[in-house]
Amino acid sequence: MERLPVQFIRVVDVRRVTPHMARVTFTGDDLGTLPLDGPDQQVKLYFPRPGQASPVLPLPEPDDDMMRWYAAYTAIPEHERPWMRSYTIRAYHRHDDTIDVDFVLHCDAGPATRWAQSAKPGDTLGMFGPAPAFARPVPLATAVTEADWFLLVGDESALPAIGTLIEWLPAGVRTVAYVEVDGPAEEQHLPTRGDVTVHWLHRGEAQAGRNQGLLDAVRTASFPPGSVFAWLAGEAGTVRALRRHLVDERGVDKRAIDFSGYWRRRLTQDDAPTEADLADARELLAHAQELTAAAAARAEEAAGQDDETASARSVFDEAYRSQFAPWEIGGPQPAVVALERDGWLRGTVLDVGCGTGEHTIHLTRLGYDVHGVDFSTEAVVQAGAKAAERGVAARFEVADALDLGDEARYDCILDSALFHVFEPGDRTRYVRSLHRACRPGALVHVLALSDDGPGYGPQVSDTAIREAFGEGWALEDLRAAHYRGVVGRNGETGDLPAWLARIRRL
Repeated sequence: MERLPVQFIRVVDVRRVTPHMARVTFTGDDLGTLPLDGPDQQVKLYFPRPGQASPVLPLPEPDDDMMRWYAAYTAIPEHERPWMRSYTIRAYHRHDDTIDVDFVLHCDAGPATRWAQSAKPGDTLGMFGPAPAFARPVPLATAVTEADWFLLVGDESALPAIGTLIEWLPAGVRTVAYVEVDGPAEEQHLPTRGDVTVHWLHRGEAQAGRNQGLLDAVRTASFPPGSVFAWLAGEAGTVRALRRHLVDERGVDKRAIDFSGYWRRRLTQDDAPTEADLADARELLAHAQELTAAAAARAEEAAGQDDETASARSVFDEAYRSQFAPWEIGGPQPAVVALERDGWLRGTVLDVGCGTGEHTIHLTRLGYDVHGVDFSTEAVVQAGAKAAERGVAARFEVADALDLGDEARYDCILDSALFHVFEPGDRTRYVRSLHRACRPGALVHVLALSDDGPGYGPQVSDTAIREAFGEGWALEDLRAAHYRGVVGRNGETGDLPAWLARIRRL
């Protein structure tokens, strides 16, 4: 087993690239072994708490896997546990094995920005990565060179990654970039071998993420002829709108767009979703289903079932990595909160299909012995980071819901929006897997999108739930409920028809 890529890095230089961008150069004992084989390499940085000279981090043992190391990390007392944030490696200098990381110095300063504002040589951070969990499923080199031209769009949070992409470009690759920054002083010189045109968009007094400048510039742009591969990053709502424009108004193939929501404005909630909102959400989940089906078909043709599973996992990893999953609302489902409040959760709880961990974190904070599992490695990584940022020692693991093992160790299983994604054949496998994981008398709670629409994405009937939980189960309750999801163009959430079932394992 390869050693986990965890190490301490030390500042050797700090300089201002622009008035609001600091470039920090780091050295470290293991930087010479980093697998930096392309642009836009992502890492997790760990920042010390006040009064600490360096972050308190567990060093990985030779046989550690990611989740075992993460469990040791979350066991660190909250007041000592370092803050964790994601960053792009801006440059790697092979002559002295140092790396550069750029920090946006914005007004609403969190722990990373506060650290960067006062960073000096000798200061120490922790770093996890680069790692396969952060890698994109399709190499950029393939996607870019197969297109006639390359489109880059982002705000200043995406500028470090955009810089690596422009500097990496093969000679002559036609590229057009739209980059939003505060003003002229924030523009950067980006050397390249490609045929690159950069349009700098100045936000002025407008607040980042709350203006239409970037979107309007792309909407009114005259694109070069031929096929395009687009890379979009920045505020998640803006990225979503840009992607929708490229697909719906420009006719760009969805598979020709790489997108990442680096940050998100505070989500607001509509009293009720409009039909246009629901249409948006249907499009999002339909796209995810198309990608999953296409990946599975390619994998089966190429190399059989094992590769099919890996391809499907990579699709969901990318959905979480891009923050483009409409089932992620930034908090627990109201129906789940009500289940706990009414006393229907007990003992050892499994949060199956936990996503980025909202229910696991919520229940752990309330004192439950709860374990979150998900098929997506990226979801589990984000869940761990979210728990650490909130100071909750929640447990997460990558696992296949169709094979949860043969040990009956759970008194309660929570399924929020997982059952309905399975085809009938896999539903049977899933329910058998749940039965093996449950102790006799255990309760399973299923919250699934209802075919009693309007709704979006995969939906099931109450009959499908009744039929799936047959022999070996007792269906105690099945009622109409609501599932909250992202339904608006700007991240607004709304309640959609759902079924809520309570089933007892015999």
